[in-house]
Amino acid sequence: MPPRDRQWADPFPVEHEGRTHIFLEQQIGHGNGTLGVIELYPDLSCSGFTPIMEKEYHLSFPNIFRGGKSAASWYMVPESHENSTIDLYHSVEFPYTWEHEATLIGGVRAVDTVVFYHNSKWWLFTSLDTETTPLNANLSVFYSDVFPSTDWKAHPQNPVVSGLSNSRMAGAIFRDRGSGALIRPAQNCLKDYGKETNLNEIVELSPSGYRERIIKTISPEKSLHAVCTHTINISEHFMLRDIKTRRSRFIRGEAHTPPPPRPLALPVMEERQ
Repeated sequence: MPPRDRQWADPFPVEHEGRTHIFLEQQIGHGNGTLGVIELYPDLSCSGFTPIMEKEYHLSFPNIFRGGKSAASWYMVPESHENSTIDLYHSVEFPYTWEHEATLIGGVRAVDTVVFYHNSKWWLFTSLDTETTPLNANLSVFYSDVFPSTDWKAHPQNPVVSGLSNSRMAGAIFRDRGSGALIRPAQNCLKDYGKETNLNEIVELSPSGYRERIIKTISPEKSLHAVCTHTINISEHFMLRDIKTRRSRFIRGEAHTPPPPRPLALPVMEERQ
């Protein structure tokens, strides 16, 4: 849990060289979100928050992935919609030092962008703010044959998903090792921002077609006083989610802290170039 004067959101776990790092957004009061990292230790205790990126505009959703010319290279695409860019950073000294690599797409207000490799192409999933497509009610897809790229082709079905209930990304796309299915987490914002998280199986993803189906809905746990859950991400051994709680600071005169969620390991297969 974060200190009482701030909130943490959008956790992305990365397991690297025997250590587990959690990249996330930190927001203090109504200030801009900044990005940082927490180390998760083997006994499930955590280090403090170390800042890694701060701008004059809001940052969140630090999508971390490997790719490019070297499979060992770490990249990050954070949300930077207030800057009207989708920016790519590469790791200079993992996990703390990052440098700007390229602006993948400029002149757009986009949120919660995910980049991944599948079937010999690089794919970019994002939600765009336009006159006809509000941020929480659309999903657009772009693709490229190379990475990094500044020439992304728009999918002919864009927006491939519309509506508040299942459009905006809720984490990185991953493969389920049991079924081999490609899974897209999405936010249900129909009743509230990030009220629930849907897991969608991508049935078709090609330059000409896109289809998906909801296979599971994750609701906030009442036992944790949670009212929203809007991010889910996985690494080799861990699944991380964030929850928003509304509760009294004190119960029967004593400080009350809800119990932590039970650690859950999920089998995952990463597809890399």
